[in-house]
Amino acid sequence: MARILVVEDDPVVAKVLEVALRQAGYEVRLARTFLEGEKALQEPFDALLLDLNLPGGSGLDLLRQLAKGGKGPPVIVLSGLKQERTILEALSLGAWDYLTKPFSPKELVLRLERYVAAR
Repeated sequence: MARILVVEDDPVVAKVLEVALRQAGYEVRLARTFLEGEKALQEPFDALLLDLNLPGGSGLDLLRQLAKGGKGPPVIVLSGLKQERTILEALSLGAWDYLTKPFSPKELVLRLERYVAAR
């Protein structure tokens, strides 16, 4: 069973993701702040679903940390930020994909399956 880390501060979005991912057969761990996400990333995960606006820091900073370490899970950014500059920055920092909110949980699961299989 693939392990997915969801770093998302919105409790409704986090719950929708948790339910959709568990139904798809994934083990899910939730982190709601920058620091919780940073700490959780000390464990191995098969993928990371990452919001950019987090209490205590930016998801972009978590991407920078993963890039410096040279290793890490595939990252799909899930954000309400739709500016091209932000999307390009996230992708250049190593995000495999970027979905803007609102998004379809079914579409996310299909994308995630592709990334987990590629690892």
